[in-house]
Amino acid sequence: MHDVRKTMLAGTACFWVFAGPGAFAQEDTGVTVLEPVTVTSTKRSEEIGKVDAAVTVVSGAELEERGIRTVEGLQKVFPGLTMGNRGNRIYANVTVRGLSSPDYFNPTVQVLVDGIPQAPSTFSQPLVDVEQVEFLRGPQGTLYGANAYGGVINIVTRENYRNTAYIEANASPQEPYGKFGGTVELVPDTLYFDYAGLYSYYAGDIDDVATGKDNINSSRDGAARFALRYAPLEGNFDASLIYSREKLETHEEIYVLQEDVDDRDYNSAFYGDYPLLKRDMTNVAGQWSYTFGDFTLTSITTFQESDVTRDFSSGAGTRYIWPQDERLFTQDLRLTYDGLRFSGVGGLWYSHDDFSGWKNGYPGYYGDSKNNVVTDSYAAYGETTWHATDRLDLTAGLRATYERSKIDAWRQDSYATGYGFDFENSADFSGWQPKVAVGYELTPDVRLYGVISRGYKPGGFNHSISSIIDAEPYEAESNWNFETGLRSTLFDDTLDLSASLYYIRSKDMQFYVGPIGQQFIENAGEAYSTGLEVDATWRPTHRFTLSGVGAFGRAEFLDYTNSYTGISYDGNRVPYAPDVTAHVNAAFLLTEDLFDGGSLVANLGVNYTSKTYFDDANSTGQDAYATVDASLDFEGTNGLFAQLYVQNLTNESYKTSGYASGGYELGTLGQARTFGLTVRKEF
Repeated sequence: MHDVRKTMLAGTACFWVFAGPGAFAQEDTGVTVLEPVTVTSTKRSEEIGKVDAAVTVVSGAELEERGIRTVEGLQKVFPGLTMGNRGNRIYANVTVRGLSSPDYFNPTVQVLVDGIPQAPSTFSQPLVDVEQVEFLRGPQGTLYGANAYGGVINIVTRENYRNTAYIEANASPQEPYGKFGGTVELVPDTLYFDYAGLYSYYAGDIDDVATGKDNINSSRDGAARFALRYAPLEGNFDASLIYSREKLETHEEIYVLQEDVDDRDYNSAFYGDYPLLKRDMTNVAGQWSYTFGDFTLTSITTFQESDVTRDFSSGAGTRYIWPQDERLFTQDLRLTYDGLRFSGVGGLWYSHDDFSGWKNGYPGYYGDSKNNVVTDSYAAYGETTWHATDRLDLTAGLRATYERSKIDAWRQDSYATGYGFDFENSADFSGWQPKVAVGYELTPDVRLYGVISRGYKPGGFNHSISSIIDAEPYEAESNWNFETGLRSTLFDDTLDLSASLYYIRSKDMQFYVGPIGQQFIENAGEAYSTGLEVDATWRPTHRFTLSGVGAFGRAEFLDYTNSYTGISYDGNRVPYAPDVTAHVNAAFLLTEDLFDGGSLVANLGVNYTSKTYFDDANSTGQDAYATVDASLDFEGTNGLFAQLYVQNLTNESYKTSGYASGGYELGTLGQARTFGLTVRKEF
């Protein structure tokens, strides 16, 4: 990690991150500084030092230096974020501040790429040509409504304004890949064409003891992104068209018995043949902005198509093919205002989500089935900040949401066993999501803030149908978030420290109950979560940087009785919500004069996760574990970057998800040790 410098502007602390070659600006004094970090996840451009919320920004260059190439890997750089696959790469578990979602189709965090909301089945995707990633923590119901229950991850891709290009390759026995990208200036200072692509392969790290076959959980992934941008240097109107595509094939949906976790062994004689999962994802978006005076009118129209096929077998040798298709259309029209005393944003929102799933039958019990869930969402929102004094900001916001969801499902009773069904139903939901915040600049180097906000997870229908019980909708889940925090630069700009203390009370929790394979969703009760998040970077010298993020808290059920078992789980931990997560990285600049001015940096990172439970009974889970990453980075003055790296140096074997059934405990595994050499050249 490179030395990070910062400066003070207008009496307000401004924070900087390394943003790669070309990000430096030269002052008249000869001092080199970095461009200020701007946050857009608040739906208006704000300097991070003025955002009265818990927000962390990481540059694309830092992600590359840490070896983070997927959305799932972001948990290593963001405080309190836990993100791991739960059975397959399609539906990832996301937990923030003790808020987790057992329902894959209704997550607790909203992921955006250039303002394009991502469907839940596309969360686990590669990071392509990233400029920076912003993580806005805490319920963001006022600005985003549904699925911003725990926070928002905003991925911003690079936008260059000159002809550029790069090529990158990774030589690795476990995970080779290739990338390319760049920008073509079609009309000088006016029209630009961005392009990027990648192909990656994962060789696998789990062996089948029944057949003797090694590395059965392999995968391959290809993605491309194109954007046409009209952005005149002198003008008040800009627009862009974005198209992206990804194709994924993976055998990673492998469940391992508890006794085989350390050896990373799978037994196909017990659990069946290796699954194959395919995802074909397409994004199309159109954006435009028009600025007049202190106002900017922006429209973002998006369409995402995700086609998923899960092909797997039973222990008896019967194959099951479960296609799942989703079409997501969104429209966001908003007006921002940036005045001397007031600033804010207001807008209208509409989304249409069309999900269809198919399942083939189970011989002797029931026939094929199909379900279709369609949800329309309408919202009006607004948020205004009053800059009461040069030091004091007061913010208030409100969102009104109306949603309508309907389901059409059937399953053939092919064997006259009574397991068939055929039903239709619909339900309406509405809610209000308010927010108030206060920010105070205690000194030019220290800013304090407090926030009260309401989170919202929409009600609806189970997308994974198992019985006639799923004909009934589940209600919306909500929470109240109370937090206070600080953002500071201390000790002559050598220490950046951000911290937030929160308490969240959730009610009408949406939870899966029932036996494995026959689960349904109900509103199960109440829970609370409380904790402390810390984000710090210390630079005692320009050669050494120590950075770390951590979350320390507790999430428990307050009032919850499982309707299927009839057992009260009051006081139990919320599943997939560890008490402690911490990630620390030490970077040491070995030399600044290698090969005519190149720098050589050594990095060592440690990642820790405390004990995590996988069910409401707290009967199965993963004990505390730690992984170690290391790299040696070379950056030349001619656009050349090379990295020799190893991830999970100690080859720690741990579960990312699991369940208990019939006296057995099974789980999916985190990635074993990987190593390689990455080389990147920019032109």
